[in-house]
Amino acid sequence: MYRVLENEVLAPQVHRMIIEAPRIAAARKPGQFVIIRCDEGDERIPLTIADENKDAGTITIIVQAIGDATKKIVSRQKGEFIRDVAGPLGKATEIENFGKVVCVGGGVGTAVLFPLAKALAAAGNEVTTIIGGRTASLVILRDELGAFSKELLVTTEDGSLGTKGFVTAPLEEILKDEARKPDAVFAIGPVPMMNAICEQTRPYGVHTIVSLNPIMVDGTGMCGGCRVTVNNEVKFACVDGPEFDGHQVDFKELSARQQHYVNDQHDRYSCRMNGAGKENQLTPKERMAIPRTSMPEQDPEVRSKNFSEVNLGLSEEAAIQEAKRCLLCKTRPCVAGCPVAVRIPDFLARVAEGRFDEAAEILREDNALPATTGRVCPQETQCEGVCVRGKNGEPVAIGWLERFVADWAAENLEMKVPDITPTGKKVAVIGCGPGGLTAAGELARKGHDVTVFEALHTSGGVLRYGIPEFRLPKAIVDQEVANLSAIGVKFEYNVIVGQTITIPQIMEEFDSCFIANGAGLPIFLNLPGENLKGVYSSNEYLTRVNLMDAYKRTSTTKVARGPVTVVFGGGNTAMDAARTAKRMGEGRVILAYRRTKEEMPARVEEIAHAEEEGIEFMFLVSPLAIGGTEDGWVKSVKMQQMELGEPDESGRRRPVPVEGGEIEIEADIVIMSIGTMANPLLTSTCPDLKLNKWGNIEADENQMTSIPGVFAGGDIVRGGATVILAMGDGKKAAQNMHEYLMNN
Repeated sequence: MYRVLENEVLAPQVHRMIIEAPRIAAARKPGQFVIIRCDEGDERIPLTIADENKDAGTITIIVQAIGDATKKIVSRQKGEFIRDVAGPLGKATEIENFGKVVCVGGGVGTAVLFPLAKALAAAGNEVTTIIGGRTASLVILRDELGAFSKELLVTTEDGSLGTKGFVTAPLEEILKDEARKPDAVFAIGPVPMMNAICEQTRPYGVHTIVSLNPIMVDGTGMCGGCRVTVNNEVKFACVDGPEFDGHQVDFKELSARQQHYVNDQHDRYSCRMNGAGKENQLTPKERMAIPRTSMPEQDPEVRSKNFSEVNLGLSEEAAIQEAKRCLLCKTRPCVAGCPVAVRIPDFLARVAEGRFDEAAEILREDNALPATTGRVCPQETQCEGVCVRGKNGEPVAIGWLERFVADWAAENLEMKVPDITPTGKKVAVIGCGPGGLTAAGELARKGHDVTVFEALHTSGGVLRYGIPEFRLPKAIVDQEVANLSAIGVKFEYNVIVGQTITIPQIMEEFDSCFIANGAGLPIFLNLPGENLKGVYSSNEYLTRVNLMDAYKRTSTTKVARGPVTVVFGGGNTAMDAARTAKRMGEGRVILAYRRTKEEMPARVEEIAHAEEEGIEFMFLVSPLAIGGTEDGWVKSVKMQQMELGEPDESGRRRPVPVEGGEIEIEADIVIMSIGTMANPLLTSTCPDLKLNKWGNIEADENQMTSIPGVFAGGDIVRGGATVILAMGDGKKAAQNMHEYLMNN
C-alpha cells in the first residue's frame, strides 16, 4: 500500500499527487513511469513520474481524470492509500547537450515534459518550451517550466492565454528562423499532436523524440499490449521506450490501436488537433439519426421507499452523444423559449466536444441555479417544447444536459469569483426562493452590495420546503447558495418583512429592493370537515417533510399517517405531495383530479414517475366533503363525479358535475393541493404598493412597482407559477434595477 501525501488540483480534472514510494524514488530517472492500480480489480494505469524526492522517498505524478480508473486515483486524498505502484519502468531519457532544444507539451503531456525539459536544461541545453491547452485553466506547470526555459511560449485554442491556436504554430516560426532553429525537438502529448509535429520537423531534418503512452497492462513487456512499429520493427513501449525517434514511428497504426477501447471509459489522451470540432461538423442528417438517450433511474419499487434522488444523471459518454443531436439552428428558438435566455446551442456544442468546463462557464454566466433548473424546470413546455429537433422526433434533452454540466462543474471545478467593481449601491432582496436568488446573483455580479432577507431559518424558499429531496437534493440548493455567498451576497434569516421590518424601513437603508416573497397562502375550499385532524394543505405537509425533515427518524417534527391518503390536485405540487406520502409509508395513495390526465398541469415525467411508484389516479372527481370520526379524525372523502364541458379561460375544458354522481371512499389523510394565493403579511404594511384584485403586487414591464426603486417578481406578481419563470423575473428585474441604480 502506498500513502498519498499530497493531492493538489492543477486544472479541471488534472491533479498533482505526491506518493510515498521510497524504492521507486531512489531508482527513478527522467522519462520513466510507474504502473498504478488503485484497488483490487481496477485497471492498471501507466503514469510518468514527474519528479522525485530521494531523501523523502516520494514520487510526484500528474493525473488527468478521464476514465473510471484515473477518476478513482485522483479521489484518493491526503493520508489515504493506493494499492499498487510498480516501477520505475521504461528506459530513462538519454540526456545530452544537443545545443538548442525545443520541448513541446500538449494538455497533460506537459506533465510528462516537465522532468525531461528540466534535465535537458541541467545538461546545458538552451531550452525553448511550447505548451498548449484548450483554455487558460487547462494550461499547467507554466511557472515551473518557465524557471529553466530560455523562452516559454503558450497557446490556447480559445485565445484566453498566449497565442490562439495549436502548439504547431510557434514551432513553425522557430523552424523557419535559422537563428532559432533547434538541434532537437522533444514532443509529448496526444498522438495526433506528436504526429503533426513529426511531420512538421521532417522537412527540416530536425531530430524529433516522442514519448508514447500506448495501451498497456503489465508494463514489463509480458503482455505486448503496448507494441508499436518503429522503423518497421515491433517495439514495446514499456521496455524499449517510452521514447522513440518520432520520424520512425508508425503513427497511423498507433492511432488505430489507441481506438481499441474508445467506447469504454478507458484512460487515454484525447486531442482536438485530430479533427478539432469534428463533433460539430456532423450533418443534420447524421444528427437526426442519433436516438435520444434515456435517463438512468432508481427502480420504482426501491425508490418508492426512500428519499434519494430518482434520476441518477447521465454519464459523460451519454451526455456527449445527446449533445450531438442538437442541430445548432441559426434561429435558436430554444434560447427564446428559456425564461432566463441560456445560450443553449453554445453550451451544447461544448458538451458535444467534451469541453465541459467551457459549457459550465456559459451556464454560470446565464443561469444562477443551473443544477436546480436542470432538475425541476419544465423544459418540455419551454426550451425543449420549441426545439426544432422535436418537430420530427424527440427534442434534445436540454434539461438533462444542463443538470449534467452543473453537476460535473460542482465535482470538478473550483468556484471562480469574478472580478467585481463595487458600485457603492445597496440592494435588498426579499425572499430566498428562485426569483430572489437569481436577482441577488445578477446584482452582486454587477457590483452592488446585496442583502437577502428570508423569513425562514434557512435558504432556498420553495426549493427547500416545497420540492422533495428525491427531486431536488437539498445539497444542491446549499451549493447554489454557497456560490452566491462566494461572490458577496449576504443572507439574513428569520426576518419577516412586514413584521420584523417593513418595506418603507428597508428603503430608508437601501437604494433599491426586489420583492420575491412568493404566494405562500394555501387555498382551501371551505368544505365540511376541512379542519379535521389528518387534513393538510400541501404547503404544510411538504414543509413538515422537506424543511423540517419529518421523513427522518431523528426529526422531532411529526406528520400524521394512515392506510389511505387522498391528494386533491393535478399540478407538480400535488404530485410531490402524493409521492412523498408514498415514501412516508402510507398503504394506498390516491391522487384525485377534477379533469382528465391529458389536462393535468404537472410535468409528464412526474406523472410517469408517480404511476410507476404505485400512486393511484382518480380522474373527473371533485371534493364535496370530508367525513370524520367522533374524535375528530378523517375517515372518508365524499366526491362529485365530473365531466368536461366547454373550455375555460385557461383553454382547458371546464369540469361540470354529473347529475347524481356522488361517491364516497375511505380515507385517513387528506392533502389539499389546489393552489396558493398572495400572503398579505408584507403588502398590508405597505399601503403604497398597488395590488391587483387577487392581492398580487402589480409591476410594470420593467418589474417596477408603484413605489420608485421597489421591484417585484415571481409568484407574488404572477400568482402560482414555476421556478424558472420566477428566475426569469429575477434576472429581468436585476438588469432594470441596475439601470435604475446607475441613473439615480
